[in-house]
Amino acid sequence: MENNSLAFERWLLRGAPNARDLGGLPTMDGRTVRPGLLLRSGELAGITERDAQTLADYPLRTVVDFRTDLEREQKPDRVLPDVQYVHCPIVQQAAAGLTREEHADPYAAVVAHAKAMAGRERAFMCELYRSLVTQEFSIAHYRRFFALLLAQTDGALLYHCTAGKDRVGVGTMLLLTALGVDWPVIVENYLITNERMAASTDCLLTAVADYDLSEAEREVIRTFDRADAAFLTAARDAIAERYGSVDAFLSQALGVGAPERETLRARYLTTEARHLLFALLTAPDPASGRTGKSKWDLPARGHTVLSARGRDSSPAAPC
Repeated sequence: MENNSLAFERWLLRGAPNARDLGGLPTMDGRTVRPGLLLRSGELAGITERDAQTLADYPLRTVVDFRTDLEREQKPDRVLPDVQYVHCPIVQQAAAGLTREEHADPYAAVVAHAKAMAGRERAFMCELYRSLVTQEFSIAHYRRFFALLLAQTDGALLYHCTAGKDRVGVGTMLLLTALGVDWPVIVENYLITNERMAASTDCLLTAVADYDLSEAEREVIRTFDRADAAFLTAARDAIAERYGSVDAFLSQALGVGAPERETLRARYLTTEARHLLFALLTAPDPASGRTGKSKWDLPARGHTVLSARGRDSSPAAPC
C-alpha cells in the first residue's frame, strides 16, 4: 500500500539532504509521477536511524549506486534490511567536478582543481555532462539503470551518486523524459539541488579560507557544487547532435522504445489529481528549521513549471 504522506516530505532524509521523491511532477499528458516509487539522492553513508525508518516505510526495495568503486569503498552506503543494492557506475574513474573521492588532505584536491580551472569551470562542467551521454561506458550503465526500473515490481527504487547532482541529474533527465515530463519541469527539479547543497558549499569555502584562493578560484568551487541549467542543456544538446532528440536516444542507445515507455508509465505514473498536492506541501529544513514554499505556475505555452523560493529559475547562460 502506498505511503503517500512520505512523498510530501520536502526534506526527505536528514543524513542525505539532496534526497527527494519525484512524486507529483506533472507529465505533458495530464498525469503525475506517482509518489513513493522513485527517489533520487546523494550518498547514503550518513543517513540516520530516522532516515532508515523512513526508507523502510516506503518501502524501499532497490538502491542503485552510480558511484565509482573508490567512492563506494570510502563511503559505503548504510545497508538496510530487505533492500537490493546494485552497483551501476556511470563513470569508470575519478573525474574533477564529478566524482568526490577522499584524500589524505581533504582540501588539497579541491584547491588544486580551483587553481587549475579558474575561468573555464563552466565550460569544463558542460563538457563533463556531454561525456555522460556520449561515452559508451556511461551509456551502458544508464541502459542498465533503465533495465532495473523496468524490472522493479514492488516498492520504491532509490538511485544516487555522491552529491545527487550530476550523474543523478542526467539520469533523472532521461527518466523523466521517458515518463513524459516536459523540459522546464525537468530543469526545475534539477535546480532544487542548489538550495539543498548551499550549506555544504558554504562550509567548504570556509574550510579552504586559509589557502589564499582568489575570488575566481573560489567561484570554481561554487560551480563544481552547483546545478546549472546550462550543464543539463549541454547533455541534451550532445544527444540531439548524435541522435536528433532525447526520445531517439532513449530508443536507440538505451533500449527504451515505445513499449518500454508504456511499461514505465503504467508503473510510475498516476491520474489521481490529489498527487499534485506534493508540489504544494513543504517540510522544514532539518538543519535550520526554515520552511520554503513551492507553487505551480502555468505559463502561456501550457506546460506546468515548478518554481521554488530560493532557486534561481532565470534562463541559463550558455557554456
